[in-house]
Amino acid sequence: MKVLAIRVLLGAFVVALFFIPNFRLFEHDADNSFTIWMYGEAVGVVSKEDHADELLSRARKTMANRANTLVMLDPMDFSVVGEEKIFRATDSDREIVQNMVAVMENHHRKARRTAYSMKVRGLTVNMASSEDVHELLSRTIARYDTEGLYEVVMEKDENRDLNVLTATIRLKKEEELFYPYSGSGMALYQAEKACEDAYLLDFEEYALGLQSIGLSETIEVVEASVPADELLSVDEAMALLTEEQAVQQTYEVQPGDTLSGISLKLDIPMETIVQMNSEFMESVNSTIHVGQTLIITVPEPELAVEWVNREHYNETYEAEIEYVYNDDWFTTQKQVLQEPQAGYRELIADVHYSNDAEVSRDIIKQDVLMEAVPKIVEVGTKIPPTFIWPLSGGRISSYFGRRKSPTAGASSYHKGLDIATPTGSAVYASSGGVVTSAGWAGGYGYAVVIRHPDGHSTRYGHLSKILVSVGQSVAQGQTIAKSGSTGVSTGPHLHFEVIENGTQVDPLRFLR
Repeated sequence: MKVLAIRVLLGAFVVALFFIPNFRLFEHDADNSFTIWMYGEAVGVVSKEDHADELLSRARKTMANRANTLVMLDPMDFSVVGEEKIFRATDSDREIVQNMVAVMENHHRKARRTAYSMKVRGLTVNMASSEDVHELLSRTIARYDTEGLYEVVMEKDENRDLNVLTATIRLKKEEELFYPYSGSGMALYQAEKACEDAYLLDFEEYALGLQSIGLSETIEVVEASVPADELLSVDEAMALLTEEQAVQQTYEVQPGDTLSGISLKLDIPMETIVQMNSEFMESVNSTIHVGQTLIITVPEPELAVEWVNREHYNETYEAEIEYVYNDDWFTTQKQVLQEPQAGYRELIADVHYSNDAEVSRDIIKQDVLMEAVPKIVEVGTKIPPTFIWPLSGGRISSYFGRRKSPTAGASSYHKGLDIATPTGSAVYASSGGVVTSAGWAGGYGYAVVIRHPDGHSTRYGHLSKILVSVGQSVAQGQTIAKSGSTGVSTGPHLHFEVIENGTQVDPLRFLR
């Protein structure tokens, strides 16, 4: 019974080898197992080499049916490697085809097609046809050319080797726009235009409205091959090119500028300007300096329409300020001789726009109905004197302004600078002038006061020795005294003041 059982099992095993398709008896004379490789990946094993090509064809058809369009792949990397095996396993045709399709999808090139590429600044827009480009530009200018006076013309650039189209905007043919005129009628029209340019027309005779229109950028269109999914519709391209984008620019601080004034001028919140310039600005109260460069972000479209509109209007206006120059005054001195009064006038002007923003105005004709009265200001021409550091060295021990009283009798509002220096240090005249006081001055101790040509005075206090007298003229940098600690003082130092219109001001505004 054991022998019979063994024989039955062996027979069943031999029969099974003939009916299991994935196993083959070993053949000694040739390769009997073939591995299929695609783009460096093994996708399956077959028993016959030529069966691999059949499966590749089926995989290609499957992929094309899924895409329902022309499929482009990377250059095909396909190979079949054979080897000899005693027992070999093969993969099913369905599994191999699925693996092939999966690998090919990873190497699928997007379908490309001929397109028209338009580059504006750093932005490239791809459109399906030159007609789409024409429609895009026509719709862009139509917002401002409401009467359809101008047209976009796409022309081949003969100076370029490649197929490059240039877009220009020009006035439509005269016979289309001015059809009532022909022959002598057109000559009459041209004569009227000449009179208009010569300021000979009345206000009612001027032709108002759009005078010219163009684009902010030169438009060149190149024929190219691009992926189909990168093509834009006319609406998408218009939104991309004409909607305002945040563009980083810079602004140089001008004389008289304040942060609030710059904010109003540029229509940017002060907090935003501070945030964009946080390297040197801490808050809206930070100080700005003439010549300083601020980073600003201004909304600006990639493509703008620049147009000129002739307008007729009345307005109040201000006359330019008139200056009377006085050579005996310093440039820091001025006096208003006449207050201004606004005038009233009727105008014809060509207003220049970039999209909806006004850029400038050119007055073509004006009639002043009420003359403006100018503001007249008398100003000095002489360069005012300069002020230098009144010591050789020294250290500021107390600044101008509020402070805690350093000793009994001292003020809690400091009206000058305290400069610590050893007793006997030379004290210099900060600026040239005439000595108006020299001697004991109460809490100042021994002190000297000098009046300068521009009306300012300087005071030097707590001196140990005075070297000048009242009425004496001194030059800038001349030694006028020796430092000390006389009067109300906590130690050797120089108390230095600048007096403007009878009031002490911060000396650091003047010193260099």
